[in-house]
Amino acid sequence: MNCRDEHVQCPYVASHSILKKRFQVHLVRCRKKFLHVSKVTCPFNVTHVLNEPELDWHVQTCPNRAGYEHYKRGEEQAAADRATTSAQTQEYTLETEENWDDLPPVPTYNPQEYAQNAQVLRSLRGEPKSVKKQFRSNERLRLLGINRDSKSNQ
Repeated sequence: MNCRDEHVQCPYVASHSILKKRFQVHLVRCRKKFLHVSKVTCPFNVTHVLNEPELDWHVQTCPNRAGYEHYKRGEEQAAADRATTSAQTQEYTLETEENWDDLPPVPTYNPQEYAQNAQVLRSLRGEPKSVKKQFRSNERLRLLGINRDSKSNQ
């Protein structure tokens, strides 16, 4: 690859030769230094920095415009497709014999209650050391009791 192909000339200072991969970063920094220079940015590619009179011509001939046009046509086509499909959409009503409002009330799930009766190791947070110590000893006794009950049921 040719060394010249990898470099681009800065639009603000002609003596600046920048690597293509660093060009956008350089433009941001150079733009800050040359606020008094009247340059405009291409609406299709931010690395295209031009003089104001050249903008109209550039917008007509910008190679990155094709991507915008493709996107614009795609959006217009998608909008047209949505309009035709929404006109064709039929509403279906599903007839069922089940009515959840007629079911008897059921208590909600309580994870604390479940954990208290199951063989689950619980922990206590945000309490003083003495309370945690008492909780751990109660947990050991609770789990031993659950183990004994499950062994006696077998």
